[in-house]
Order: sequence, then structure tokens, then C-alpha cells
Amino acid sequence: MKKSLLIITALGALGALGTLGACGDNGGSGLDGGTDVVTDVPATPPRAVVVAGDFVTPGFTGIMSALDVQARQVMQRVSPNGSIGNDPMLRRVGDELFVVNRADGNSVTILDATTFALVEQLATGAGSNPQDVAVAGPKLFIPAMGTSGVVVATRGSTTLATIDLSDLDPDGKPDCVSAYRVGGDVYVACGLLDQNFSPRGPGKVVVIDAATNTRKSTVVTLTNPNPFGVFEALPAGVGGGLVIPTVSFANVATGCVERISTGAVPANAGCITTNAALGGYAGRLETQNLGTTAMLWMIVPNGMFGAGERSRLWGFDLTSMTLWPDALTPEAQLLVDMAVCPDDTMVVADKTEAANGLRVYEGGIEKTTAALSIGLKPGSTRGLVCY
Repeated sequence: MKKSLLIITALGALGALGTLGACGDNGGSGLDGGTDVVTDVPATPPRAVVVAGDFVTPGFTGIMSALDVQARQVMQRVSPNGSIGNDPMLRRVGDELFVVNRADGNSVTILDATTFALVEQLATGAGSNPQDVAVAGPKLFIPAMGTSGVVVATRGSTTLATIDLSDLDPDGKPDCVSAYRVGGDVYVACGLLDQNFSPRGPGKVVVIDAATNTRKSTVVTLTNPNPFGVFEALPAGVGGGLVIPTVSFANVATGCVERISTGAVPANAGCITTNAALGGYAGRLETQNLGTTAMLWMIVPNGMFGAGERSRLWGFDLTSMTLWPDALTPEAQLLVDMAVCPDDTMVVADKTEAANGLRVYEGGIEKTTAALSIGLKPGSTRGLVCY
């Protein structure tokens, strides 16, 4: 297919009307045996919620802000004081928001997704450095880089347990970065880094029985080292499973978006697309169903810094397994995050120094005339949701 025709076809899919649904977040709202929450177009306008941290200002933590997607209006700093750390990541599960306060935050904050009221804050242990969260009933499965594997916290309790994966890595800390619940199992990706934060070899994916907190015998070896980012689920219409980016920061062309098949016999299902084809690495992944087309959206940084840094939104057609030939967004926008809304608009987070904030795209066209400030420059690669 010629390049121009492919772009026209792809943008036509973006503008298509019909029964369209965006995949929800990690694990659903309970032990329902599924992975995604398929959200219908709501009666109220979609809302995007973003978290951002600040590594620079002494004593400053982070913020949460909310965007009315249709009105293009931002309400800044909506969360309770002390709920957002200086390196937050965000997942929505059912009617709640789960903020993982990484680095020295060492906690998971649970907020009501409608009112932003504090529901609960669970500590993960001093020096634990939590990275992600998967929810199974009252239990939170939290991969934590400062521990021997996965911290298990239980809502309503201060008691913590640790699922020991130390045998995966000679230093006893397997550097686990993501967790995702699929039915009664929790899939955990680990990077196996040495003392210099260099990977010892290909990353590993471990499967945990959520009911018993025990590790199953299957260990999946990734194709590449260094899983970087977090798991996202693929639509059932294209075979389901999970995807996670891998990258070598010595050469960002090394690595790919890796696919893991789930179920009775979890396995490495190969690469969706390679970093070499992307001209960078996938920092954030998100899926979207557009009529009969399933899309994988990727925020793709080129791995450079300073004047040469670029980070744009790319599309991959999962139905035809085709990478779009061009990015959807212009080079002037330096994107770090994105989310698909229930009405199929897309919100992206732009960290451009002079004019940073959120931008809204619809049908492949930006509807905002400038970035909408959230009160702090966006920085998290998984700090934005829309519902």
C-alpha cells in the first residue's frame, strides 16, 4: 500500500463512527476472570486525570490534575495533600485510581475516581521503590525494585508480604517493574539489572497465583533485555495477551514491543514491532478499538536529549499488523504520555519546556490550540488515564 493511501485509510479509521470502545485499566474491578474493563461512552463528558512529580524542588512532591475533555478545561491539584509522590505512576481499576509513588515515595495511594477523595494509602516498605500495581480483590500486587520481588499489600491492613523472586538475579533483587492481573493470575515482568543498572540478560516474566500468593512454575524469557515501562493488555479480537516495551539505552534501536500470550501455557509471543522500525522505543502503550480495526498507540522517544530530542505518537494497526509510516503528532510536541477516552478522543501529555501540558486529539486532528497547563510539567510515562 502506498504511504499516502495508508495514512488516509488510518485517519479514516480514526474518524469512524459506530460501536467503539477503549480498553480499561489493569485487572478490572474484581476477581471476574477478565483483564480489561470495556467502557461505554458515558453520559457525562470524559475526564482525563494526570499525575506528575517534581525531582527538583526540595520538599515538593507531586500533583494530580483533571481535564474535562470536551470543555478543554483543567482543574489543577485535585488530590488530597500528601497523596502524590515526586515520581508517580497511575492506573485506574474500576471506580478507583491507584497512584504508585515510586522512588522514595514507597506507597500506593487509592483515590475515588469521581471525587478524588482519599480511600486508602498503603505503605510498601522503606526503600522498596514500588513500580506498578495489579489488583485482585483486596490484595495489591506491587513489583518493587528495592525488594526480592513483589510486595503484597492488603486493603484495610498494614501487614505486608513479599513474593520472593530473588533466585532470578544473582544480587537477590530481580528489579521487577510491572504487574498485570489476568483472571486469577498476576503476570510480573523483571529486568534483572546489575549494580550499574545494566541488564544481565533478557528480562523474565513470572506468573503468580493471586489467591495463594505463590509463584507458578512457568517463567517466560523475553526476547530482549530490560523491560521498560509497564504491561498493557491487547484486545481479545486480535488474540489478547500482554505487551511490554524493551529497550537498551546503549542503543535504543535494540529491543521491541514484546508480546506475552496468557492462559494455561504462558509464552513469549514475539515482537509486535521493533525499536529499529520505530526509530526509538515505546515509552507508553495504549490500545483502542476503531470499528473493525484494533490500534496500538505508542509514545516513541528517540532516546536523545537536548536539541535533538523527539518524542511523538505512533500508531500500529494490530488487525493488519502494520506500523503507520508517519507519526500522528508534529515534531514540535515532546510527548511523554497518552490515553484513549471512552468517546475515542485521545489526550496526550506534552513536556515541551516553553508550553507544556495536555493536548486533545480527535479523528487524528488536534482540537486544542495550545497545551493545557496541569500546574507542573508532565513527566511520568504512565501517569495519564481517561474515563
